[in-house]
Formats: sequence, C-alpha cells, structure tokens
Amino acid sequence: MPKVCVIQINVSDMDKAIDFYCNKIGFEVHSKKYYPNIVDLAHEGIPLILYKVAKPTHIDYPNIAQTLINIQTDDLESSLKDLKSKGVELIHETPQDCPVGVYAAFRDPFGNVHELIEFRA
Repeated sequence: MPKVCVIQINVSDMDKAIDFYCNKIGFEVHSKKYYPNIVDLAHEGIPLILYKVAKPTHIDYPNIAQTLINIQTDDLESSLKDLKSKGVELIHETPQDCPVGVYAAFRDPFGNVHELIEFRA
C-alpha cells in the first residue's frame, strides 16, 4: 500500500519562502540542514518541506487539476483578516461553504495555492 512520506512545496526563492511560510502562515523552521535547497518546517505528522526550484508557477485555481495543502484553522474569518494584514494574496476574501465546513484559498509568492479550512463542529 502506498504511504505518503513527505509534503513538498516548490519555491523559487528559499529566503522569501521561509519568510512567507513562517512569518505569515505561522510554521517554524525545523531544520536547515540542506539549506538553501531544502528547508524542513516543523509540522506534526508527515514532514513538510520547502524545496528550491528554478521558476515560480501560476496555478489556474480552481479550474485545473492540482494538489492542494489544506491548513486547519479554528476561526477562518480571523485567520483571513490576519493573512490580509500581512499582505498574503487571498483568492477568497470571505469563507466559502464546502461539505465539511468553510474554506478560503490563498496564493504564496511562488504561485502555489493552498486552502485554510474550518471544520463544522
């Protein structure tokens, strides 16, 4: 049976990525052992890494097939206000309904799209 062992986010500027994912999203650096090519972010469970690539991307969200990272929050509206105040590019400025709760998408400086999700009680 397949087993997911790493979640990898491709980024074209490692220092900018560390700033974005740590200072704006809230992760912490776990290891810079392979910096500047790989930075391991502190994350419960499956390792989450930033991986240096040559060029950014632009994902035509939500119109194409893609893989998304969903980040859980207990208060989506508050999280959106916080991200907006930090200059994060929000795709959704307000919570969007989904079968399990509400979500909102945002784009990182490299074109990757992720979603915040607040599950219903």
